[in-house]
Amino acid sequence: MNQFTIERANQFIEENKHLVNPQYRPQVHFTAPIGWINDPNGFIFYQGEYHLFYQHYPYDAIWGPMHWGHAKSKDLIHWEHLPVALAPDKDYDLGGCFSGSAIEKDGKLWLMYTGNIQNEQGEPRQIQNIAVSEDGIHFEKIAQNPVLTEADLPEGIVPADFRDPKVFEKDGKYYAVIVARHVDGVGCVLLYSSDDLIDWQYESIFLKGTKEQGEMWECPDYFNLDGVDTLLMSPMRFERDDLSHHNLNTTVVVKGKVDWEKKEFIPEQWDELDHGHDFYAPQTLEDDQGRRIMIAWMNTWGRNNVTKELDHQWAFSMTMPRVLNWRDNQFTQTHVLTEAHLAAETMDDFSTNQAKLLVLQPKKQADFELRVGSANDYVSIRYEKDGNAVYLDRENLRIDLSGEENEPVNQRGFRVKEAQLAKLEIILDTNSIELITNDGTATLSSNIYLGEGIEPVVTLWNGDVEITSYVIQ
Repeated sequence: MNQFTIERANQFIEENKHLVNPQYRPQVHFTAPIGWINDPNGFIFYQGEYHLFYQHYPYDAIWGPMHWGHAKSKDLIHWEHLPVALAPDKDYDLGGCFSGSAIEKDGKLWLMYTGNIQNEQGEPRQIQNIAVSEDGIHFEKIAQNPVLTEADLPEGIVPADFRDPKVFEKDGKYYAVIVARHVDGVGCVLLYSSDDLIDWQYESIFLKGTKEQGEMWECPDYFNLDGVDTLLMSPMRFERDDLSHHNLNTTVVVKGKVDWEKKEFIPEQWDELDHGHDFYAPQTLEDDQGRRIMIAWMNTWGRNNVTKELDHQWAFSMTMPRVLNWRDNQFTQTHVLTEAHLAAETMDDFSTNQAKLLVLQPKKQADFELRVGSANDYVSIRYEKDGNAVYLDRENLRIDLSGEENEPVNQRGFRVKEAQLAKLEIILDTNSIELITNDGTATLSSNIYLGEGIEPVVTLWNGDVEITSYVIQ
C-alpha cells in the first residue's frame, strides 16, 4: 500500500504545524503550514477568490515525494490554508505529483499535472495527468489518466524530462505548453491541444532553445499580454550576460509572436525576469479585473536550506504577487499592495517586527547605499551611478546563502532601464527582500537570514535619498 495519501498528509499537518519555529517565517509572503514548498502550481482566479496550489512535502523541510498544497485568498496577501489537493497515491504519479496548472471548465476546477514514475524497465518517465473538483477543494483523479505519455512525444524528446503543463484556452480550444529536454541537449516547449481536457493531441514544438539558452527549461507559461505574445520559463544553466543569469537556474521572459498556423512561438527578445538570488518557476493567472498576476517560488535550486539546518520544520516561501504589463515596450512587474494594505509610518517610529514597504526616491542622481541588519551582519542595497545599476549584496551576512554555482553569487544586480533611477521600492519581510525600480521595469528578489537576535534595522549608509516607510497590514 502506498504510504502517501491526502488523508495522512492533512492529519500530519494538523497534528504537527504547531512545531514550526516562526523565527524566520515571513508575515505577508506565502508559506506552507509546515514542511517544504517549491513551485507555485494551479494559480487561478476561481469563483471570486485566488487559489494557489504548490509543490509541497509536508513531512520534512526538504524536497520529498511531491504533494500539491492548497490555499486561497481574496486579496493575494492574506491566505487561508486548505486541505492538500493531491498526493502521490496512484501508479501514474507514485514518484510525485509534479508541477502543473489549473483551468475552469463547466464550473469545475481542473488540474493538469506531471506524474513522476518509473517504467517497467526501471527508467524514469514523466507523464501528464488530470484531476477535477466540483467544489474547488476536493479533487478526483480521472479514470483516463495518464492523458499524455511518451507515446505522445515527437521524435527527439527525452521522455524522462517532459513536465510542468500550463493549460490555457484559445478560440474555444484548450492548449497546454509543456517543457521537455531535446536529445540535442537543449530545452524546448511542446504544444498540445484538446477539446475536453481529457483527450490530448500533439501539435508542435512550440519553441526550441539553443545551447546558450540552457540545457533544460522548466515551468512554462504562455499568454498574450497587452497585445504581446509572452512566454515565461525557468531555464537551467543559461549563459551569463553582463549582470543577468548569474544563478545556475534562472528565469526568463520571452517577447515574441505566435504563428498559429504553424503553432510556433517566434521569439524576438529574451530578458532575465528577476535579477535576484531567489526567484524561480513563476506562474500567472488572469483575474476578474483582467489583470495578469504572477507569483513565483522565492528560492532556487541548490541554495543552503537554513531553516532545515536549524530544525525549524519549514522551508521557503513565495514571492509577493505582481501585476504584469507591457509598457512602452518594457515588461513591467508591480506589487499588488493597495492603500488598504499600507499604513504610513515615520522612520523614527520604524519597528522591525512587521513587514514593510519602503519607497526610496533619490534627491539627485548619485550613488547611495542602504543596509539592512546590524553593523556586522547585514545585506547591502546600493545604486551606482557609474553603470546606472542597482545591486543587492549578501556577502556580509553571517549565515551563508551560497548555492551550487562554481563562483559564489553573493551579489546580484541589474542595469536601470531608464536614464536614471527615479524610484526604488523595497518590500522587506522577515527573511526576504524584493526590489522594484521605476514602477516595475526591473525587479530583484532575494532571501536573507540575519543571525539570532539581530533585528533588521534599516540604515541609509550614504547618499541623499528620501525614504517613505509603510507597514504592510
